[in-house]
Amino acid sequence: MNDEININLESSPEGQPSRPPEVLGEINIAPDIIATLAGITTMKVPGITGMAGIPAASLSTIMGKREVNKGVKVDIKEKTVSLEISIAVDIDTTLIEVAKNVQREVKNVIETKTGMTVSRVDVNIREVSYKEKEDVSAQKE
Repeated sequence: MNDEININLESSPEGQPSRPPEVLGEINIAPDIIATLAGITTMKVPGITGMAGIPAASLSTIMGKREVNKGVKVDIKEKTVSLEISIAVDIDTTLIEVAKNVQREVKNVIETKTGMTVSRVDVNIREVSYKEKEDVSAQKE
């Protein structure tokens, strides 16, 4: 009698046996979570001074008030996400470069953290801000 069990598993490119994906159930991510991820990511981009009229603040302050996702609209169809982000940008930066960096960073973070595909990241520059330079001669007096 032969008690040997022969299991033929296909090998993955790394040489490890591959197994069929295990489906345990459905995973749903709320649009507010995606908006929050997009908002936090946007606020980290150099040159961003705020979200749609909300001045930049520490992330802990923003997170506590749940304001970080203001200025972010999310549309999810099947597992594809499109976003519209409204920002304030430092006038001393190249506006178009800041907007492109927001698009690139937000797309990367959303796709990496959620497994969803990002089809669009529309960026609206709604405000520019600047820091007034202090008058050095006035400080010396």
